[in-house]
Amino acid sequence: MSKTTNTDEKAGAAPEVMTIKNFRSNGDIENFYRYIHDNGLRREAFMLMEYAISKVAKVRKGKRSKTLQ
Repeated sequence: MSKTTNTDEKAGAAPEVMTIKNFRSNGDIENFYRYIHDNGLRREAFMLMEYAISKVAKVRKGKRSKTLQ
């Protein structure tokens, strides 16, 4: 049997590091944005993002006030 190889695979390459600058260009994130757009879930996604941001902001605010004392 012949073995097929994928030319897109990078042999031994390390996974790409996620940074703020390349976050939106990640394939998984692009697919997520496409899914939200195609299924009309903008309102629900916005509500989830507001919730997540509020939780992160509370944690950051708590850490900041502890270090200032």
